[in-house]
Amino acid sequence: MKNLFHFVLFGFVISLAVSCSGKKEIEGDPKIYEEANAYLQKSLDLREEITGFEKQLKDSGIDYSTLKEELKTWDKDIIEVPGHEHSHDDEHHRDYHIHNPMKPFKDSEHLDYQKVMHAEIAQLHEQFKRMTLPEVMEGN
Repeated sequence: MKNLFHFVLFGFVISLAVSCSGKKEIEGDPKIYEEANAYLQKSLDLREEITGFEKQLKDSGIDYSTLKEELKTWDKDIIEVPGHEHSHDDEHHRDYHIHNPMKPFKDSEHLDYQKVMHAEIAQLHEQFKRMTLPEVMEGN
């Protein structure tokens, strides 16, 4: 009888552990989340390039404090897409990572948000890129 109790208890604990460790179901259209994640990955690629531009500007002693403040705001606002949370061993080996909490958006809102965030980082990227052109750097 004692062995049966231990067997049932063990089975319960194992089934509980398996059910809790399963991947969480995400509400919404996976295709929309996939598209939102594509925008996010493009944004993160640009953000990573900006890190190099920042280093060039800093090494050259060029003041980029206004752009730096805009970039800090972007960094605070960027979020991951449900079902596509980063891991440190995924296929995108970046130094830049997101640790901001997700927002309770619907799938289409996540897509719209990532489009806006991509447009913002693309604009910042272009401004940083212009500041690092040789003729601009030599003029400073």
